[in-house]
Amino acid sequence: MRKLVWCELYKLKRNKSILLLTSLALLFPAALTLFTKSGLADAANPAEFHAYYDSLFNNNLVYSAMLLLPCLFGCLGAILFFSERDCDTFKNLQVIPVTRNQLIFAKLMVMYLWSELYSLCSVLAVTFFCFVLEPLAVYDVLFKVLCSLITGITMATVSLPVVVLVIYSNQSYLLSLLLSFLYAVVNWLLLILFASQESVILWLPLMNGLMFVSRLWGWRRAVLGLVETVPLPLGIYLRVVLYLLLVFAICILLLIRFYKKWSR
Repeated sequence: MRKLVWCELYKLKRNKSILLLTSLALLFPAALTLFTKSGLADAANPAEFHAYYDSLFNNNLVYSAMLLLPCLFGCLGAILFFSERDCDTFKNLQVIPVTRNQLIFAKLMVMYLWSELYSLCSVLAVTFFCFVLEPLAVYDVLFKVLCSLITGITMATVSLPVVVLVIYSNQSYLLSLLLSFLYAVVNWLLLILFASQESVILWLPLMNGLMFVSRLWGWRRAVLGLVETVPLPLGIYLRVVLYLLLVFAICILLLIRFYKKWSR
């Protein structure tokens, strides 16, 4: 399995489009910092500077993770899963032999690693640009890095349905990109439509991808004395974990089924 993962990583290294996708983790924070830098104009003390950094981190977490990451994740899935189809190398792999299940899990591991890299680059870019504007605003960077790494795992999990759609459709890269974008947009529209109904929002995939991270970050801010401590029931955390495990299990089963169907 380790050798398969390395092979998939070498494929990404040769693909220039992957570098372009990953660079969005840097460009988006730069644009976000540029548009919100006026928020520092009225800051007069460390607490207000920290509030700006928190707002910048939160906005980047929401838009970069909830809007961009699912789209890019679907594109990456299309690049990885369609490589053998486009090069007609399935028969060569079976001679080694490499089972389809091994190939699927190797590709998924690479996709999760890329999601972690994207999330890490994103939070480091936000921190760097904020530091350039105002060094006093930057604080508690290590915990924010931890939150970004957790976000990479959770958002990759709730973005797996778009990979299932891409594999099921088995079409061109352009259609895969459109499906990925549509998945993110539909989740946003559902969030807007049911913003006042918590019972519905709790079951939206992308919201569950950020819910655990947002709760963890809220607890951290309470510990630092930035907000009041609000006790949360353990059931919320358990529900999110079970939800993510359920999404992961269902998507894995569907991926195995669809991938085997058109790779015979």
